[in-house]
Amino acid sequence: MYIPVEVDGEERYIRTGVNINQEQLDDYIERLNKEFEIEFYELGQIDLNKNYDDKEVEFELDKNKEKLIRMVAVKEEKSFPTEKEENVRIGAVTYTTA
Repeated sequence: MYIPVEVDGEERYIRTGVNINQEQLDDYIERLNKEFEIEFYELGQIDLNKNYDDKEVEFELDKNKEKLIRMVAVKEEKSFPTEKEENVRIGAVTYTTA
């Protein structure tokens, strides 16, 4: 899924990570925490069946102290149904540089 992100006043579209469930996210963050100081920010929930273009979430990083690793779409279920009705949480995984 591509989402619009504003970086230094310029809008860009970035790809979120492949849908993962909470267990996979926790495992991913745990592995990264072995090397870096990791944070996960939950930015919002999206119903993929509805138009979410109007939903805006503000997320600012102190570029001197924190870097964005990736955006993720997190499903609550362990399996990913192919049904059209799907809700995901969008989040950001960052690490501290200072």
